[in-house]
Amino acid sequence: MNTVVIILSVLVLLLYLKWILIIVMFPFQVIHGKIQKKNEEGKKIPLILKVLDKPYILWNKIFKKGWQRYMLYNIGLVPSYHIRKFVYKSLGAEIGKNVTFHFRTEIRGIHKLKVGAGSIIGDNALLDARRGLTIGKNVNIASDVTIHPGGHNIRDPFFRPPALGCNPIIIGDWVYIGARAMILNGVNIGEGAVLCAGCMVSP
Repeated sequence: MNTVVIILSVLVLLLYLKWILIIVMFPFQVIHGKIQKKNEEGKKIPLILKVLDKPYILWNKIFKKGWQRYMLYNIGLVPSYHIRKFVYKSLGAEIGKNVTFHFRTEIRGIHKLKVGAGSIIGDNALLDARRGLTIGKNVNIASDVTIHPGGHNIRDPFFRPPALGCNPIIIGDWVYIGARAMILNGVNIGEGAVLCAGCMVSP
C-alpha cells in the first residue's frame, strides 16, 4: 500500500512540477521585471533588488535564457484571463482596464508592452515587444496575428539583429487587425485603421 501511495505521489508531483516551478520562481521574475523597467528609465536600482534578482538570473541561465518564454507560454494556457492579465502586469506590462488576452497569446519582452483600455488580443497572437510595442485603446487584434519587430540586418557582416529599443511598433486607438496579419518593425498604424486578414505591414 505504501509503495502505491509513493508511486502515485511521485506521478502527481511530476504532473504538476512545471506549475510548482512557475509559482516558486514568479516572485523573482517580478523583481527582475522591476529591475528591467528601472534600467530603461535610467533609475538607480536598490541593492536589495539586485540581491533578490540573483536567483532568477541563475535560474534563467540554467534554462539558456528561455525560462520566461516557457513560463509565459504556459500562462497563456491558463483558463482565467484575469490570472493571465495579473501575471502580465506583474511582470511589467502596462495594461489598461477591460483588456482581454485570449488563449495561447505569446509575449516577448513583456516589460516593454503597453496595451490601452478595452483592447482585445485574439488566440495564438504573437506580441514581440522587445523593441517596444504600444497598442492603443479599443484595438481588436484577431487570432493568429504576428507583431514581430525582430529580424536580422542582412547588410550586417555578422547578421546581427537591430539593437533592442529601436524600431518600436505603435498601433493607434480603434484599430482592427484581421486574422493572420503580420506587422513588422518600425510600423506606426494610425487611429481607426483596418488591416485585412492575412496582410503584411512593413515600414
